[in-house]
Amino acid sequence: MTKEPGWARIRDISEGTLMVITDLHGDWDAYQRYRDRFLQLHDQGHADYFVITGDLIHYSGAAEEDHSLDMVLDVLNMQATLGDRVIYLLGNHEIPHIYSITLQKGKQLYTPPFEAALGQHRHRVLALFDSLPLYVRTGGGVSISHAGAAPVFSDQTNAARLFLFSHKRVWRETAESLTADLRPSLRRALGRSSKRAYDEIIRDYFAVTGPDDPRYDHFLIGAVATTSHPDFQLLWEALFTRNELQYGEEAYELMQKSMLDALSRQFAPQRVLVSGHIDCKGGYKLVGESQLRFASAKHAHPRESGVYLLIDTAKQVKTAVELIPDLGNVFRESR
Repeated sequence: MTKEPGWARIRDISEGTLMVITDLHGDWDAYQRYRDRFLQLHDQGHADYFVITGDLIHYSGAAEEDHSLDMVLDVLNMQATLGDRVIYLLGNHEIPHIYSITLQKGKQLYTPPFEAALGQHRHRVLALFDSLPLYVRTGGGVSISHAGAAPVFSDQTNAARLFLFSHKRVWRETAESLTADLRPSLRRALGRSSKRAYDEIIRDYFAVTGPDDPRYDHFLIGAVATTSHPDFQLLWEALFTRNELQYGEEAYELMQKSMLDALSRQFAPQRVLVSGHIDCKGGYKLVGESQLRFASAKHAHPRESGVYLLIDTAKQVKTAVELIPDLGNVFRESR
């Protein structure tokens, strides 16, 4: 069984063991603990793949403690050594840097520090973000995602569009629609909506030097793409979903089924979802019979309850509760 040609946003794995972690958000200590645990297990023959489910970046705290870029560069170095055995999924916090938009929670604006830090690494890091898959499917019936289920999967055509997603196409089509005569007025409109001059916004938020910078209109193109392009709306829905907290338990159960059905196309039947993205008291939570949500650091309460998950990709899994014995903790052990 193979996936449909061109489903570039899905990784299929039917042999070997995955070590899965979620949402580290610039936490260098946590990252090093999980990375070192994986390398140890890999050397011992107990883990074959390291799966990071997105939101590796954007620290909530003092800027000097934010190691987001260090972590991304370390992942790139690991991929250079281990190749496709290091899998990094796209999370909602990586999206702003692909599309040159801002992301904010409360008073915290996440985008500028990472943009300012990119410097000489910009091309390499953004090429990585552009390539990130959305889902991992296992031969044993477990699908791994950043955020869990969303309404997008109720329509199989939309699900396929998501599995085929091209950031480059969304960007190109949007850029081509914004003719030179339209752009000045749109820049002014963006400035008015932000109550700041367009040039100030792109300088302070995206480290753009001025009109001669090749990235001068990236904020404009990204703002239009992320609010107007129909395919981007599918991506946003898939990565910003709040699961049962947003849709209610009954409706969300139907979304889980739709997502698993969509992910079962041209592959082994998928029965269980694994995700992060949302806070978990005690480190993990069962969301019905078909989803295990867990937190590795940032979303774990307390942080030290954060866990990783080992998945034997060939082992048949029918319900989410079967995965709980394979959760592990790196905070209770000395480094």
